[in-house]
Amino acid sequence: MLQTVDIVATAALPWRTGTAVLALLRAFYLARCGLDVQLHLPWIPPEQQPALFGEGRIFASEEDQAAHIRSSLPEPGCPGLHLVFYPARYRASLGSILPACSLPRRLRVCDWLILEEPEHLNWTRPWSDYRRVSPRITGILLTNYRYYCAHALPAAPWVADLLERYDRWLTRRHCDDWIVLGNSICGLPNARRFLSSGIHPEFFAHAGRAGGDGGLYFMGKLIWEKGFRELIDLLAADEHPEVDVFGAGRDREAIGDHARARGVGLRFKGLSARPAQDIAPYKIFVNPSRSEGLCTTTAEALGQRKFVILPRDVSNEPYYPFENALIYDSPEGFQACLRFALTHQPAADPLETSLSWESAIDRLLENRWPPDRSEPL
Repeated sequence: MLQTVDIVATAALPWRTGTAVLALLRAFYLARCGLDVQLHLPWIPPEQQPALFGEGRIFASEEDQAAHIRSSLPEPGCPGLHLVFYPARYRASLGSILPACSLPRRLRVCDWLILEEPEHLNWTRPWSDYRRVSPRITGILLTNYRYYCAHALPAAPWVADLLERYDRWLTRRHCDDWIVLGNSICGLPNARRFLSSGIHPEFFAHAGRAGGDGGLYFMGKLIWEKGFRELIDLLAADEHPEVDVFGAGRDREAIGDHARARGVGLRFKGLSARPAQDIAPYKIFVNPSRSEGLCTTTAEALGQRKFVILPRDVSNEPYYPFENALIYDSPEGFQACLRFALTHQPAADPLETSLSWESAIDRLLENRWPPDRSEPL
């Protein structure tokens, strides 16, 4: 019988990356099912925190950060959820947090171990052995690291190929099975692909509140890999409203310079401490990124009943059936999608309920054991 679940994550709030948000809410909703859940989060030194959390946001202790994280949960108090930190360091050259310890030694024995981004967790310690910790180890793959590598090193595509092979080897070595978020992550036989994540209920609470003249926004990391060059070039092709941009990242200044040079108005709003409230007034989310396994901010926009304008790409395929998803194949297609969004109102969509965490956890528990194997728990 399944009783104890441990989840190991690669990021933690207030760094509002998808990996931090999804791991926390997955742990919370599993705990709400009556399971005893430990969520293991990276603790980065206070001197590194401003680079990720924003200036002035420093936690002197793990307890302080844990209190902040719990304040963001959908409901106060969750006795089945335990937050545990492991030492880690932020590597600016990679834009990632890496463990600074042996993770298996810090885990308890549990019925089910979930490694969020198992390749990322084990890049620098491939010899780690999780088998003593749990009889069942599931990896959830969230990020298309091959894309990031190919974008960073376009003249050496073999590096991205090698990284992908290494990542897949790490996943197979450390996990019994793997769930892939989206269709852009390839190279894993028998990968199970279903929507294993949801969105914070606060986004549903603000659904449909955008006014008829609600503007455009983007939310995400301010790095070129998120498609900013494409977005700026598309907006420069015609006169368009300004776009409010929520987020932070290493390329903010360069993105701003390119936008000004092309005559495009990007208004940088900084990191959002209250994303559901901050984006509520907007009607249109523009997201040209092709880097994600499956973009969380797109799901949040759809859950809040906004138009989302997306490029046709394998990473966006799960969103095609949504009525408010507007898909473009060309610059002319982008202009048509934008004109439609500016002159129409988003409609209520029955598919919105599939984005809830209750639905996601039902799917996760129903599919936690591959169909070709019988469950021993």
